[in-house]
Amino acid sequence: MVWELPLKPGASRVGALVHKGEQKAATGEVDIQTQTHTHTQWDAAGNNNGISGVVQEVWLVGSEHRTFDSKPDLSNVPAGSVNKQGAHWVSRGLVLWRQAAEDAGGPRTFRLHFHSRGYLWINGAGVQGAEATWELKVAAPPAAATAAKRFPHLFGTTPLVVPQEAVDRISELVCGQLLVSVHDASGEALDATGLQIQGVLDDTLTYDGPLGDHPNDPATGGNAITLWAPTATDVKLLHYRAPRGGNAEVFQMTRGSGGTWTLLRPDDWLWSYYTYRVTNFCPWTARFETVEVTDPYSRGLAADGVRTQIVDLSDPSTMPAGWLEHEAPPLAQWTDISVYELHVRDFSMTDETVPGPLRGKYLAFCPDRLAGGSQSTSQDRSTLPRLSAGLAHLAALQSAGLNHLHLLPTYDFATVPERAEEQLRVKEDLSAFPPDSTAQQAAVLAVADSDGFNWGYDPVHYGVPEGSYATDPDGIARTREFREMVQALHVQGWRVVQDVVYNHTFASGPSSRYSVLDKIVPGYYHRRHEDGAICDSTCCNNTATEHVMCERLVVEDITHWAKNYKVDGFRFDIMGHLMLSTMSKIRSSLDSLTPEKDHGVRGRSIYLYGEAWDFGEVAGNQRGRNAAQMNLAGTRLGAFNDRLRDGALGGGPFAPPQFQGLVTGLHLAPNSAAQPIQGSPGDQRAELLVLTDWVRSAMAGNLRVYPLHLCDGTTRSGEEVLAHGLPLSYGGLPCEHVAFIGCHDNKTMFDQIVEKASMHESSEERTRMAVLCLALITLSQGVPFVHAGDDLLRSKSLDRDSYNSGDWFNRIDWTGTTNGFGSGLPVATKNGGAWSYMGALLAQADRIRPSSEQMLLTTRIFQALLRVRYSSPLFRLAATADVVRQVLFHNTGPNQNPGVIVMELVSAPYEEAEAVHGLYDPVYERLIAVFNCAPYINEMPYPATVPQGGNLKLHPELAAVGDSRLSAAVADDINRTLRVPARTAVVFVQHRRR
Repeated sequence: MVWELPLKPGASRVGALVHKGEQKAATGEVDIQTQTHTHTQWDAAGNNNGISGVVQEVWLVGSEHRTFDSKPDLSNVPAGSVNKQGAHWVSRGLVLWRQAAEDAGGPRTFRLHFHSRGYLWINGAGVQGAEATWELKVAAPPAAATAAKRFPHLFGTTPLVVPQEAVDRISELVCGQLLVSVHDASGEALDATGLQIQGVLDDTLTYDGPLGDHPNDPATGGNAITLWAPTATDVKLLHYRAPRGGNAEVFQMTRGSGGTWTLLRPDDWLWSYYTYRVTNFCPWTARFETVEVTDPYSRGLAADGVRTQIVDLSDPSTMPAGWLEHEAPPLAQWTDISVYELHVRDFSMTDETVPGPLRGKYLAFCPDRLAGGSQSTSQDRSTLPRLSAGLAHLAALQSAGLNHLHLLPTYDFATVPERAEEQLRVKEDLSAFPPDSTAQQAAVLAVADSDGFNWGYDPVHYGVPEGSYATDPDGIARTREFREMVQALHVQGWRVVQDVVYNHTFASGPSSRYSVLDKIVPGYYHRRHEDGAICDSTCCNNTATEHVMCERLVVEDITHWAKNYKVDGFRFDIMGHLMLSTMSKIRSSLDSLTPEKDHGVRGRSIYLYGEAWDFGEVAGNQRGRNAAQMNLAGTRLGAFNDRLRDGALGGGPFAPPQFQGLVTGLHLAPNSAAQPIQGSPGDQRAELLVLTDWVRSAMAGNLRVYPLHLCDGTTRSGEEVLAHGLPLSYGGLPCEHVAFIGCHDNKTMFDQIVEKASMHESSEERTRMAVLCLALITLSQGVPFVHAGDDLLRSKSLDRDSYNSGDWFNRIDWTGTTNGFGSGLPVATKNGGAWSYMGALLAQADRIRPSSEQMLLTTRIFQALLRVRYSSPLFRLAATADVVRQVLFHNTGPNQNPGVIVMELVSAPYEEAEAVHGLYDPVYERLIAVFNCAPYINEMPYPATVPQGGNLKLHPELAAVGDSRLSAAVADDINRTLRVPARTAVVFVQHRRR
């Protein structure tokens, strides 16, 4: 490759740093003294353009990381690398490699090289030391085109045919070291690289029998333990009688079909522990490694996941009384769902009404345990004992209609010591420091990597509950207590959602004790760049569900949680990095679960949703059709809608924090940064109208086909309007829309309002902005999603990513006494670059922090909004056609009153007319929701669709709150106007005439 670098006159030294992607290939500096020559540039027509300069030739040799000022002797420079895997064995007879099939000298020669013990090496003449070598013939281009349908990122590579002699030895070859080389027509070695073998493993060595520990093995009739390790040369099982300590009994496992290794075990091994000792060739070290590793199909663990436990999940000791008989609360349709997102430890760790030993534990959700008694089997909620502050708050929300409790990761994760005695704690009284001090975060960070707190997006064992949330992390307590939590929440009226992270693992490679999948089949379970490196766009160690056995693991694991733990829904972290085929198989597997055969589990009621962002190596379907926003219409998979969030608040996670939106004051109450970053008042008004259209689209369920009368005067469907460079609306069904504004990621809703609203706003006005956000979420079509504590104006003291910020910054006060704002500057690791402006805000904590009355008012209004939502089926339409014909917007177009959304929901005239007119509401003929985001009172005309004498009234649930602003909202039937106070959301109703 040649780069031309312009040099300043008199330059005496040049430095170079060459990257390939994110990899530093070579670097160095060289004096400009020799080998210089005058270079004249010529234009395309061959004319001298008069520009000349001094050019220095600098040779960078990547494998040696050296710099030369003249062409070095390359005879000893390796023609390739054993540490990269740029060629791809995609099926039994085909290899793909991005190398030209011929050059000016003629056709090139390609070869496959193998060594069973990993002794291949490369010098200037090419690959050396092979036990066997085969020539690979270049195939016709259609061969590559067919393979590229499964591996789109390999489009344009050269197809190479693997000879039958090598194909016949596939099961042997994949267990050794493989390199592919290319030589020119004269025989000179050009390049060599390792071989990625995921494709050929999928084509030849997959397995569909039972894995992990499985009693009553169908092949033998006894108990067996089976591991899929097709590239291993040896596998032994190390058996332990206890969760820690003791000497292992070592048993040789037997190689079986489909790349498996199996050991028959005796009955008395139940409740004991084991690991595997696996020997295989590791592409990351280019040598054979022998590693000790737990079972990826573990169903029980010792503390910190160091050993797999053999368990029987049907044994009574693993379940609370009444477990098999009890069922989750019924669910008629997915649009009846509303979600509250909560972290297990956040829920109770700082709740003084919870007994100390149960704080931060699964059992804190169990009322009987809080009372010091044994677990109750009663389904009668009226008999529940006295509740903790947290459970009392959840009970109030559930009574108002909220029905799904989303728990952040509860599988076994890496980043918390599971034994309480090994967890470090902050010893200082952090409440003693000023609200803008650095002392709090310093104390938190000092113990952050060894304390008891982490969000848990660091999976190690997908199929076992996290041990730090159990009273005993060794053995089956985690299983029994997780089940007891689920059962207790079901009794309290909640359905339970589990946050799952199948897009990455915490570790890979042969060294980390948290590496599981990659120790067993190195390079298979993780998605890799074309040169072989593991992709890390999610954060780290991206998994590859486009591979058969990785997909199988995910599908079976989800089904396991639904069947054995009665989980009612799953939220997929970075769902866009999973293939759509995987999600489809998950849906089919769950749909097969029935109450009759699966102890009360109704698989068809289980809801799936996630982050459908499209980025990284999977963007644009580069690795296959992925579960990203633009691919989801009609799949019944829910996706978070960032258009509602960004329209309401303004900006987005990567925009300047002062960006304003519909709710936070854009144009109507600009902050001091508005003009510099969002333009003139005219520009701001134009942006406000666009963002208001975004919010209307979301409130109509984010449906592609929903017609919007836009601020530019046109009427177009949502998919014809652009947002973030993509269609504004992308959903096919209302249930595919997850309406959210705040979540655990990024700053809390309150903190973002603090950053975006004008500093002239009072705490009362910021409270009203938060209530408006909750109203937009709650009254949208689709599935409302609320971050725990947002209804109490929860703050994390402006922390933008509190995953490792300890209990101090993540705490929730369920009593509404304090909201957490002014807890000190947030941790420097994620927020240090923004301390200058954050400190200025936190220093005013006494003025900004809401009062207890404001916090409690917020949750009261939120609960009233929930009751409004569940008072009419028109807020929960399940059919796309019904949304199109029954949800109407007024005050639209270029001449609208800015900052106001008027949404009308119209019932079918009578029940028998549903087929023609949509869903029938037996109570209301119509409901009109008005969202006045302006900082002043607005009077809006009645929608023309409201008949004379419509007799609109404020919804009784809102009238009953006792809030001065809500009570001031008036529908004037004589003058046909709707009077709505500043920054207030109201719903007017027309009762059905009897």
